[in-house]
Amino acid sequence: MRDELKIKLQKAKQLEIKYKEAYASDDFEQGKTLERQFLALRQEILDEIDAEVEAKKSIPLAVLRERQRNEPRPIPRETGIAKLDRELVPKKEYNGLKLGGFPLGNFIQLAGSPGSGKTSLFMKILSGFSKVEPVSWFNFEMSDEQVLEKLEAFDRVEKNILYYNSGRELEEIIKEIKYLYADGVRHFVIDSAMKIRSKGKDGVELFMKISDTLKELTSILNINIYLINQLSQADQKNGVLALKYGNAAEYDSDFIFYMLKPILRDAAGKPILDEAGQVQYDETKRFLKCHKNRAYDRLFTVEIDHSDIFGVEVVEETYKDEITMPYV
Repeated sequence: MRDELKIKLQKAKQLEIKYKEAYASDDFEQGKTLERQFLALRQEILDEIDAEVEAKKSIPLAVLRERQRNEPRPIPRETGIAKLDRELVPKKEYNGLKLGGFPLGNFIQLAGSPGSGKTSLFMKILSGFSKVEPVSWFNFEMSDEQVLEKLEAFDRVEKNILYYNSGRELEEIIKEIKYLYADGVRHFVIDSAMKIRSKGKDGVELFMKISDTLKELTSILNINIYLINQLSQADQKNGVLALKYGNAAEYDSDFIFYMLKPILRDAAGKPILDEAGQVQYDETKRFLKCHKNRAYDRLFTVEIDHSDIFGVEVVEETYKDEITMPYV
């Protein structure tokens, strides 16, 4: 990052602290003045990032080759879930033992039924990342109190977790991502796609816009965006796993994961039902199915125990290459 941009960013952060302090002490006039200065400087930073983005869109191959030569490829960041990291390696290097992770520059989507543990999985991963670098959590699903309560279950560095719970318009989200990118953030979790809005768009058109915009950001800025999504109920009824409004979203994604609950079965292999006739699930584990893997070109399914996410009752296990999937 250029020195001039770093100076502007530092000044903006100082102005942000000062205007919030002024509001807290009931000095509203000073607060308004400082906040206007902060917003103006923030816009300058965003404009510079936008100019860099435009400059990167079309470059000679010689420039690209030189850039790659001078910028060492970052090592993929391990998720902290060994069963998953063993699968996140290139096909030619895969041996079921080597640990890999998510390389930068990817749009990663996770879908599952309500209560399947999507938020907890990404909180686990993001908390681990926070021990070595700043990360960002965009919360559109839970109250602030619920977020803080859930984070207590994970080992983390709180000063490195930047929390956003503001405007849900796609344009505002993109601006915040670019601003945090200027501050060195490279991992962004958005919970969830269903709460993002874009003026004049809904349904399939809205999700096409969301996926296209987020994918473009990951490619040009070389960042990772982890988006929590929902399953398509219509496809699920037909025994097919798919994202809600999924055609465009599936095309744009670099990784797609489905989080599935294992069905409890009796000795005869039939699903166990409760008194209301509802299928019962094993709440101690989940199946994480990789449906798309553009980075490593490997599809897989891992069985994740409660302890893999929350770090309790860890039991040494033997690696499994074959896993029986539950009914969708």
